[in-house]
Amino acid sequence: MFPSISVPLLLHLTLSTALSLRVLYRRLQVNSALAWIAVLMTMPIAGPVLYVLFGHPTLGQNRLRKGQRIRSYYEKAYALARTDRAVAAPIPAPFDALARSIRHDSGFPLLSRNRYALLTDAGSILDSMVRDIDRAKSDCCLEFYIIDPQGRVAPILEAVLRAAKRGVTCRILADDFGSKPFFRSSWPEQLSQAGVSVTRSLPVGLIKSLSKRSDLRNHRKQLICDRAVAYTGSFNLIDPHVFKAGSHVGEWVDVMMRLEGDMVDALSCVFHADDLLDQPEADLDDEALRALPFDGQRPPVPPGPMLMQLLPSGPEMANSTIYEFIVAAIFNARQRVRIVTPYFIPDQAVMLAIQSAAKRGVAIQLIVPRKLDTRMGQYASQASFEDLLGTGVEILRFSGGLLHTKAMLIDESIALFGTVNMDMRSFYLNLELSLILYEKQAVDDLDTIMDGYASRAERLDRQNWAQRGPRQRFLENLFRLAGPLL
Repeated sequence: MFPSISVPLLLHLTLSTALSLRVLYRRLQVNSALAWIAVLMTMPIAGPVLYVLFGHPTLGQNRLRKGQRIRSYYEKAYALARTDRAVAAPIPAPFDALARSIRHDSGFPLLSRNRYALLTDAGSILDSMVRDIDRAKSDCCLEFYIIDPQGRVAPILEAVLRAAKRGVTCRILADDFGSKPFFRSSWPEQLSQAGVSVTRSLPVGLIKSLSKRSDLRNHRKQLICDRAVAYTGSFNLIDPHVFKAGSHVGEWVDVMMRLEGDMVDALSCVFHADDLLDQPEADLDDEALRALPFDGQRPPVPPGPMLMQLLPSGPEMANSTIYEFIVAAIFNARQRVRIVTPYFIPDQAVMLAIQSAAKRGVAIQLIVPRKLDTRMGQYASQASFEDLLGTGVEILRFSGGLLHTKAMLIDESIALFGTVNMDMRSFYLNLELSLILYEKQAVDDLDTIMDGYASRAERLDRQNWAQRGPRQRFLENLFRLAGPLL
């Protein structure tokens, strides 16, 4: 006689087995696959619900195909593919091969006709943006994860209103989750009445969450005015004086890059693709794409090449190119790696790359904020510190606020700069925007900024860190387990 099995148990086994097979056929990383199978098997109701909501890190094949088509169209329209292959000559091996890989995966080539300025003060960033919006003659496009209309952000939105009233085509694309304060304010209605296109990027809702992961977010940050100037970096459209003032972490500290030249067109390609894909019932036929928003002539850029490459990333892209670049870059470092990030939750490959580099004598420095705005992020970030300290990695904890800058320097002439944190969310789940900088001058400028962070940071001592209490160790290990599921 076989023992009887209750109907609920049979349903649980059937459903969990079916979803586990789906996990296996998706060919996830081994740790992620095992974590999901464990959740499905041990949590009868919550497991399948969590998997349906969060288990599939994609925005759908339809968006993937449309996004590739739109970006390809704009790349051709802006003539971004017409670049001189000889510009790659100064890039040391193997980073020249990595540049070609990025070109193949993302469609964006090396661009040499660029000029940049790094802005580190929030007031200077906001004032500079207002000036450029007031100078706009044809187009003004804003794409941000967070728009919080409090404090000094209001003048930005007022400048957009002025631009729309004088006939400039203005578009605002804001993440639906990150920009809740903006969408709950009166600003969207004011802007829409003035003729500004205001779009919720990746809208969230109970019904939508049944077909798409609601935690896949648009983490990009950029402003583009005409074909003249663009901004990108880690800065959300916030006033650090008032944003999350009650979180007791201090003001957010960011860097934004103001760009002129070919890179303005490359950033425009990303914005237009994102904007069209988030438009409800958007018509994406060839006739609609031919209505190129930036149809004016780009101002000439003075001679003196500044070699850069744009790398958009996220679940809308076919490959996780940003993750591959970071791991490969660290493995190929010969002298030093310097990383600044607010959220440091690496997987095994990133940890192996960092520890391997440290063991072979590469100077590794990690600069992170002393306090984060989430306890889960705080403990998960700290979970790898002991292992890193054990291999000689220098960890500095910044005490001058919530250090929100995201950048990585490799040796003396390669830098990564933009919106990407050192965690699985940025590598796989969020829509991100990065610049690869292949110039010593750019590396030196970022190096100087990092020196400023280091001067306001405390070096983590290995022996002192080893003496932290069992409760903290438990919380670190507990929240570290969430990494593969995110």
